[in-house]
Amino acid sequence: MAERAAGSPGRSRRSWKDMGAERRTAAVTEGFGGTRPRLAVVSSVLPFPRTSGQAQRVHYTLQAARERFEVAYVTVAPKDQTDEVSRRLREFCDESVVLPSLWPGQGREAPLRRLRGAAYVARTGLKPSNYVIGRVELSPERLRGVLETRRFDCALFEYWHASESVRVFRDKGIPCVLDMHNILWRSYARQLEALRMVPAWLRRWAVERYRRREEEAWRRFDRVIAINREEERYAAETLQPGRVFYAPMGVELRAWPYSWAPAEPKRVAYYGGLGGAQNVRTALRCAQAIMPEIWKSQPAAELWLVGSNPPEELRRLAADSRIKVTGFVENVRELLRTMSVVLCPWSGRYGFRSRVVELLALGVPAVATADAVDGMELEPGQGIRVAEGDVGLARAALELLDDARLARATSAAGRRRVEELFDFDHTYGRLMREITSWLRTAKEVAA
Repeated sequence: MAERAAGSPGRSRRSWKDMGAERRTAAVTEGFGGTRPRLAVVSSVLPFPRTSGQAQRVHYTLQAARERFEVAYVTVAPKDQTDEVSRRLREFCDESVVLPSLWPGQGREAPLRRLRGAAYVARTGLKPSNYVIGRVELSPERLRGVLETRRFDCALFEYWHASESVRVFRDKGIPCVLDMHNILWRSYARQLEALRMVPAWLRRWAVERYRRREEEAWRRFDRVIAINREEERYAAETLQPGRVFYAPMGVELRAWPYSWAPAEPKRVAYYGGLGGAQNVRTALRCAQAIMPEIWKSQPAAELWLVGSNPPEELRRLAADSRIKVTGFVENVRELLRTMSVVLCPWSGRYGFRSRVVELLALGVPAVATADAVDGMELEPGQGIRVAEGDVGLARAALELLDDARLARATSAAGRRRVEELFDFDHTYGRLMREITSWLRTAKEVAA
């Protein structure tokens, strides 16, 4: 039987899905010599387990990138774990490059390396993690070795700690993009505010040194990615508008279906990883300052502290039978959907509260400070109520607890807003389309 020629009726037997995939592949490879462009993702953060916002963002970034790029993931792991990490990464990328960790080293090398790290911190005003990642684990010398036998069309760095290695890619004509995750000098300022024993002038000086170093690092990249609208504005002013992509934290709507079903007695929650100092302080504020105001009107209401790694000072709160401290929850969606309202009394205008987006996707109303939702394009009534101060936050929560109609309207509006702004395609999918288009245009101009 003769073979069918291309374009003959035999092609119609293929599924529309297959034909659509071919069209997408053709669109992606156009301008790249008929092959998928190669993307190196340089990161000390792994896409698993997805228990933190940063790991979640890396996970979704890789998922979107693989639709348009051939992805190589460059990271580090302890020497006895490199094979296992490499094996697990195969699910997320086309090639894994797992460098054995060099920190802190062995024998006499370890104290010397720690001493050099301390000197670096004192000289630059940066953190130990900047030295460990940028000068040791993902140093220019190590990444130069990665590039010896590999070709890439673009490099994407998660966080700016390894920014000195950008020059290695630049030397080979490879454009570099930075996912800022958030403006780190702002989170550093918030951390220093807790150190009341340190004079205010010294805290300001330390933050200013860190800010200058961070913004100097941004300038090494061809483009940066901002995580919220306010940080996009700031980065555009610091660099220039054409050098900033915008990609907020998104969610897979199928994984976070609208399913709000508030339980009785009414449940008020705080949701977030409970191992960090900021979240611990915020959870304590909910228990010790906001809930007492709510209990005046709703004495049976429960407070649920939902998150992994709660320290003992939070676990002790469960001595009050109305307070539940969950620790890690395997299927957190099933628990969250039973909450009447979730509190987010965050302080500090930086980053992105991805947990708020997850809550709104489920339909759970949230009460937040203006800081918590700064730059997220969420307005009062769109799944959230905005208030300030312990009494103000408690009153806003009580309005939702006492008015079922208001709570239902807030719930539905929140889900609609997430569908408009934060689904996977509007966030990570759009980012990868924009990066591909930018690379293609740059190649055309260079040609």
